[in-house]
Amino acid sequence: MTHKRKISIINRLFTYFVIAAFFSVVLSCSNRNDAEQDEIKAISETADSFAGRYFNFDLIGASKMSTMESKKWISFLASNITQEDVNMLREQDEAATFVNLNVDKTSDSTATSSYKVTNFLMIDTLGRPGIITDEAFYKINLVKRNGRWLVKMEGLPRSERQSHD
Repeated sequence: MTHKRKISIINRLFTYFVIAAFFSVVLSCSNRNDAEQDEIKAISETADSFAGRYFNFDLIGASKMSTMESKKWISFLASNITQEDVNMLREQDEAATFVNLNVDKTSDSTATSSYKVTNFLMIDTLGRPGIITDEAFYKINLVKRNGRWLVKMEGLPRSERQSHD
């Protein structure tokens, strides 16, 4: 075999190696993006299920999607529901609705989901009856524990002002 032929074979092998490395990098990035999208989907599903239950007063269902330390806040809300609140809920023609505006995964084990909630009973925890609210904005914090996303409450969710940017 001649020297030129050896160099040609080496060049071809090097070219194949570079092409294989390129495709490996592309496939690796694609797999990472798919895994990230699956994670965002899992976060959204948990937060959406929680929001649907919480804002429609299925508090037992909402607590099943929450951390152990969050259950005290759900119990606190339940203990502040009055008969007037129950009557208002029964008189409502439509259930509370929500739109997931954004999911922000802040780390491998924490995330925040932002919501616009409409047509829901906002309860005043000071003993006054709640009021049906047309629209409000909320953030729900989540943590990943034992491979499962759960809502983490450090208090009752509070309505936030929507920025007018």
